[in-house]
Amino acid sequence: MKSESAVSPVIGVLLMLTLTLIIAAIVNSYAGGLMNTQEKSLAIILQSEFHREDGEKWNLTLHHISGDPLPTCCVNLIIRPSRTFSCGYDTIKELDRSNIKENTNSENSWANGISSMHAGDIHVISGTKEDIAEKIQPLGIDFLDETSIGNTFYLELYYDRNLIARNEVLIQP
Repeated sequence: MKSESAVSPVIGVLLMLTLTLIIAAIVNSYAGGLMNTQEKSLAIILQSEFHREDGEKWNLTLHHISGDPLPTCCVNLIIRPSRTFSCGYDTIKELDRSNIKENTNSENSWANGISSMHAGDIHVISGTKEDIAEKIQPLGIDFLDETSIGNTFYLELYYDRNLIARNEVLIQP
């Protein structure tokens, strides 16, 4: 009598390896589809300054020191008083893009004509005491009062609801 086996041991091992590779490929393709790839967040260094110019005019300047270009259409700027104010430091003011311009005499603003801010650019929010108060001050806070000189506020930039820059701005005379 002859003993014949239906499948040799080598072919059995190859079939098990093939089956293992197929299962691994299915799991890999399923798990790979579950991962969300997120866009890289912007990285910038911004310097801000708030001071009086020529007696009546006030300027809040934004200087893009370095980093990625800032798309002005997608950025929200928030003013938040610091704890140097005795009260009201939990209030905020979102800045209107139409008030942020290339310079004090420019008609172009972040809302109209300026699509991005690049490293080296300086943009400004400017106005008289009444104008600037309406443009940047949160309710209940007076940045322009003489007693506020030396206090600070935060200027926060948000891109896609993520904080990308936060500056503590000194109120200068």
